[in-house]
Amino acid sequence: MADLKATELHEAVKRGDVASIQRLLEADPALANARSETDTRGTFPLHVAAEFDRPAAARLLIEHGADLSLLDIENDSIALCWAAFYGRPEVARIMIEAGSDLNQRNKHGLTPLGCALGGAQGRWRQFSKATLEEWARTAELIQSRGGLE
Repeated sequence: MADLKATELHEAVKRGDVASIQRLLEADPALANARSETDTRGTFPLHVAAEFDRPAAARLLIEHGADLSLLDIENDSIALCWAAFYGRPEVARIMIEAGSDLNQRNKHGLTPLGCALGGAQGRWRQFSKATLEEWARTAELIQSRGGLE
């Protein structure tokens, strides 16, 4: 049953369905840190919020105890790295303000700033519909808060 609820939460985050996210988290706050049962990348809800540019979902997850330090399985990346990789400045800002590690490296040696700069150079276009400006804004934000490449 918990696995079904985790999948339901991940799907609600993907859609940006804040009412469903709120309902699920109120019923079971542990879902905020539930690894996906269906995504082979081993994502957590905050990773999904980053990938699909869902700032309201990210904020709600953090308010319900989402752990900013959890790593996906595929890249050993925190959710802030995902926000940077996918060019999501607003989601990145929410995570930074919540205390996310600005300099956590993934298994490829990239920090969140390195991910955002790669996007600003057009390296991740096949993975995201973000604009070069969105990646640049994400990089500026991370760098302005002390993030290093």
